[in-house]
Amino acid sequence: MKDYRLLLCIVRRDQYESYLNMFKSIGIEAQFASLCNGTASKSLLDYMGLEKTEKVLLQTFVPSHYAKRILRRLVDVMGIEVPGNGIAMTIPIGSVGGQSSLDYLTKGQTQQQETSTDEVKKVNDIMYSLIVAITAKGNTDTVMDAARSAGARGGTVINARGTAPGTKAKFFGLSIGNEKEIVYILTLKADKDMIMHAIMDKAGMHTDAQTVLFSLPVDSMVGLRSLAPNEDE
Repeated sequence: MKDYRLLLCIVRRDQYESYLNMFKSIGIEAQFASLCNGTASKSLLDYMGLEKTEKVLLQTFVPSHYAKRILRRLVDVMGIEVPGNGIAMTIPIGSVGGQSSLDYLTKGQTQQQETSTDEVKKVNDIMYSLIVAITAKGNTDTVMDAARSAGARGGTVINARGTAPGTKAKFFGLSIGNEKEIVYILTLKADKDMIMHAIMDKAGMHTDAQTVLFSLPVDSMVGLRSLAPNEDE
């Protein structure tokens, strides 16, 4: 299998169509979208003079050698780094279930992309991590309070449903409701363990939140400048 990345873009809902059209214009047709929300508190939004806006999470497969060029396009053309516009990141892909799956996930991507050698300037030279916390519905604030106590800046929430039969399932003797909230928290790799431990301590499986979590490696990121350490231009 060729080397690919999963590109995640979290953007304002009112900009959703523009991003879809941009991806299609460069030959990326297979895109998957989910509605989501940010985790900024109402008091913070009021202080900053902002309104809470619904978000869209876009996911698509892109060739690794082309990913950096796409991120640069998101910055230069879509203005994703303008505060409040969004964030994008790439995650390495381990494997794909056969050639037919790969063909579907990369539909429309042409060979000319493979000849591109353009590079994007990295936000910085360090790696990031995406923490994924799956928690019982209504416990996002508990998870985010724990994460912020360990230095997290914010997160994105997607409503979800478990697939266990019946209204309740058992996991190591604990009841787990089907209604879930998935919280995505992008952080510096160096801060990942501290944030995950804080969530486990205050919102883990031994608590009412019954949160399970894991992390994924993020090798490129644009749009969240508060995470990037100061660097010389």
